[in-house]
Amino acid sequence: MAGLKLSVISIFILATAVLPAVNAQKGVTRSHLSTYRSNNCVICHSRITDPVRLSAKFYDWMNSSHERTGVTCDKCHGGNPLAKDKAAAHAGVANPSSPESTLYQKNQPGTCGKCHQAISDAFVKSDHFKQMNGPDFSASCNTCHLHMAANVVYWPPDTARLCAACHKSDGTAPKSTDIPVKAGDVVAAFTRADEVIDWSYFLVKEGRKKRINLNSEVAELQRLEAILKNAKRSYHEFNLKDSRAMADQAFLEGSKVKNRLAKRGL
Repeated sequence: MAGLKLSVISIFILATAVLPAVNAQKGVTRSHLSTYRSNNCVICHSRITDPVRLSAKFYDWMNSSHERTGVTCDKCHGGNPLAKDKAAAHAGVANPSSPESTLYQKNQPGTCGKCHQAISDAFVKSDHFKQMNGPDFSASCNTCHLHMAANVVYWPPDTARLCAACHKSDGTAPKSTDIPVKAGDVVAAFTRADEVIDWSYFLVKEGRKKRINLNSEVAELQRLEAILKNAKRSYHEFNLKDSRAMADQAFLEGSKVKNRLAKRGL
């Protein structure tokens, strides 16, 4: 238990040590001030403290993968990031509940697909997307990834709970099946495949320090990465059977590569 506590404390110290310094007056980090100096969406919303709901959305974005890759408010919501006038800056921006919004449920795949085309193309083939044309609620991008796409569900029980919100096992919802458990298992399969490939690359790195030629192993790992990428794309079609099979293939063949590298003393 003591070791666990030390590990948690160490992680906390490490996490807080790398947090960027915050400008208390502007409410935005110095790195943001330099990176987004010309984007008035970012600058203006960083200064908003009330209502708290709006303020929290900015900080949710600031800690997201979108922020780290330079995807700003206007890329998803629309508007003019160069305008200094509030009305001009919000021109074309609509509430996500409106069919005119780029973030309306049916419009999300098109909006997200500007950057995530392969995933979006897979999703529009799914039953979830097709059901959007019917009277019942169906999942869209932010159902799983939240409003700022800040969430990627990696933990199988979390996946099962998310799916169970609609696919209930008590027969109270349409299509009551074992989908939540199967979906969680697929995510678990992704996790172990990712980890064994990462483990193998670590061994490759150690081998190269010893000037060992491992080009064939790297080629195998790259092939398995492509298979795993296709598995995750298939998952967005909610093709659980095929995505699980590809993830298992990547894991089993990746394990062979890892074991072969380990036998070489790496």
